[in-house]
Amino acid sequence: MILWCVVGCTGIFPLRLNAQYGLGFASHETVLDQRTGLDLSDGGQICFEDDVELSFDLSFVPNRSDYFGYVVRIIVNDQTNIDLLYDRLDNVEKHFKIVRGEKFSNIAFNIDSNTLFNKWVPITVKLDAVSKQLTLTCGGKVFSEQLAIEARGCLKILFGYNNYKEFKTTDVPAMKIRDVQVCQGDRLTHHWPLDEEEGTEIKDVVKGMTAIVRNPQWIRRLHHEWGLLQDVKVGGQASAAFDPRTENVFIVGRDSLLQIHVPTGQRSVFKYASGPLLLINGNQSFFDTVHNRLLNICIDQRTVSVFDFASLRWSENFNYPGVGTSYLHFNKFYSAIDSSLYFVGGYGHFLFKNEIHQFSLRGTWHRIEPTGDPLIPRYLAALGATSDGAYILGGYGSVSGQQMLNPRNLYDLLFFDAENRTLTKKYELEPGEDDFVWANSLVIDEATNQYYGLMFPKHQYNANLQLVAGSLAKPKLKKLGGAIPYLFHDIRSFSDLYYCPDSKRFAAVTLYHDEKDLTTAKIYSLYSPPLPHIMAKDGSQKDWFSQNIAYLGLGLGLGLLTLAGIYLLRRKKKTPPVGSKSTVDRPFEEQLRLSTPLERQRYENSIFLFGGDLQLFDTEGTDITRNFTPLIKELFLVVLLHTIRWGRGISSEKLTEQFWFDKSAESARNNRSVNIAKINAVLERMGRAKISKETGYWRFDADDDIYIDYKDYLAIVTSKSKLDKERVKELSVIVQRGGFLSETDYEWLDSFKAEVSIQVINTYMRFAERVQVSEDPEFMVELANYIFYFDPVHEEAMTIKCKALACMGNHSLATQTFENFCNEYRQIYGEEFGKDYRMVLSQLQ
Repeated sequence: MILWCVVGCTGIFPLRLNAQYGLGFASHETVLDQRTGLDLSDGGQICFEDDVELSFDLSFVPNRSDYFGYVVRIIVNDQTNIDLLYDRLDNVEKHFKIVRGEKFSNIAFNIDSNTLFNKWVPITVKLDAVSKQLTLTCGGKVFSEQLAIEARGCLKILFGYNNYKEFKTTDVPAMKIRDVQVCQGDRLTHHWPLDEEEGTEIKDVVKGMTAIVRNPQWIRRLHHEWGLLQDVKVGGQASAAFDPRTENVFIVGRDSLLQIHVPTGQRSVFKYASGPLLLINGNQSFFDTVHNRLLNICIDQRTVSVFDFASLRWSENFNYPGVGTSYLHFNKFYSAIDSSLYFVGGYGHFLFKNEIHQFSLRGTWHRIEPTGDPLIPRYLAALGATSDGAYILGGYGSVSGQQMLNPRNLYDLLFFDAENRTLTKKYELEPGEDDFVWANSLVIDEATNQYYGLMFPKHQYNANLQLVAGSLAKPKLKKLGGAIPYLFHDIRSFSDLYYCPDSKRFAAVTLYHDEKDLTTAKIYSLYSPPLPHIMAKDGSQKDWFSQNIAYLGLGLGLGLLTLAGIYLLRRKKKTPPVGSKSTVDRPFEEQLRLSTPLERQRYENSIFLFGGDLQLFDTEGTDITRNFTPLIKELFLVVLLHTIRWGRGISSEKLTEQFWFDKSAESARNNRSVNIAKINAVLERMGRAKISKETGYWRFDADDDIYIDYKDYLAIVTSKSKLDKERVKELSVIVQRGGFLSETDYEWLDSFKAEVSIQVINTYMRFAERVQVSEDPEFMVELANYIFYFDPVHEEAMTIKCKALACMGNHSLATQTFENFCNEYRQIYGEEFGKDYRMVLSQLQ
């Protein structure tokens, strides 16, 4: 039976009666101590007689890189473990397995991926002491084998991560579970529905036994609380676009393009090779899914610029500065009927617009004069495209189009027929007590005759966006989900709404362009079906998601996500290339040589990842990197980094997802084999070095006499032994070549880069904290300079350098270092540093 929706119609996202949303598990995308675990009997065990049965529903979370781990571990009498685990080995046919003790049982099976990722799969594990049998039931299939078990005993039941005695495990699949039940005979003895919204202590609804959840991801909450995926600043009057096929949000800035993958929250940065894009006031962006390209639009200059992801260049630039715009907050949609973009309405020069412009993708512009019902001039309206036209809803405007002649909120819903070029008014909404306008887009579902939109009050600066569902046939609305904070300053602000069809989430974007020519972009997501927002007990709305982002399964842990964000933001702000002279370093490097010359590195049989880009040298010391094509270079780096950093390498499935996701299994396998063979042909010039799959994972295998700087780097920064001056110098020998693959840009590489940056800085600072600056000021200057390579506005490094220079009597250089730091800080953050020179020196007194 289906229950809901808005205004009595079946919704786009139907809800079951008493639907249980379950518990999500933070998995390999997070660090170990942030993974999720569920212990059904906190501080105790579940005891039984004769037979006991555990049942639960299981589903996997899509868009994760690794699913290996323990679904559930059942420990009998603190002696024997019975595990249901999932592996991703390519050389096995069945990935779900039962493990008993230290051996695989005969029970192994698969679950169809479409079912596993999109539905709930019921699983039952029964231990029968009478028949001495272990029985597992999954989706109607029954598996059993003999099991020696005592008639009476006690169980410890642990899902995912656990820290229990010698049965500890940190390997957790990216999964969801719900409706956990324990039966003895025909009696239901324990039941945890797992439909909570918060908390770590969960009561069994039958007997009140307390289950403990570590790092919970309560899925129900994700259906009514918007989660903040990214909060970034970009240069210029930025605009946003969305590709529903890849579920990427794009933020088009002046100097670079940001790409945010909604299901994972992962961000990538593309710096323009064509130079700054001169963004005009009122510009908007659009992703053309038909031709797979990103567009930036200026109606005033009748210009549409196309971004080439291969060359990182825009096809056109704009006349800048412009003379203002007549089309702020215009609406847009693509019509497959005539392969054209349509632009509707807008505001500028104290005039509201009702114009409809057509831009043919062949490059021609036309002004459309539709027939039918009138379109009142407006802006701040919402538009939702359909197969044959678009719905236009509400906004703010006036009948005359003049801002000074009775402007008002509009609540009409019209349909523009792109083929017949007619406008038809459907109805008028009743606004209620509070007036409102709309974010730029509507999400339309013609099959259910519904739409979703974001509305907000126009006359508030500290406003909120509110998701509503409405009918295309009846003038009624229903509020769904929590509020999204929105700083609305009229023409300086912009908001939009998108829908991700594969991951089944809404995405919302807010933009705010400030007086410093910076745009703050915030991207939020909400799981569907969206639920009515539930107020906290004190009546206030808690921004729960932002407080708990570390365990909400966004694909990255809070620490690494934050660090990667800082790293990418600083790269975007034209941070000096690693190894070059920043403004902080110049005064000292021009007048004082580094005190300790670094030893010369070897080149024969070497692989360098520090220094900007990948470099390989053969046994003769010849650079052989040029033999790599772009594809096999990236493939080699993926395997190399996963081998060195994580030990076991990378699976065939993950390589297929990354490089050949659009190909059949056979074609992907052939492509993989051919390209790995090409890599190995190049590696032959280095002696015994190759990519192989002897362990079930693709690994880089080589003799110990092949030098890899990243391997030596890891040995230093992860060493538990005392860090001394010689080890710091060894690290400096590596990083002096330049940044870690700083001239190589792949989406998957950003987490590696961020980790290196943080580890290097932390290693240097760990040493600096144990050394008095006055003991060896020249070396401390050198150390500070290397920190600046990775972070040009690292406050502690600046403090160390100023103090060291002052100790050496170079007071003018110390002062200049501080002033250059303040300038760098101002350029990156758009604000003053906040401390004076005396305060800085006093920090190390």
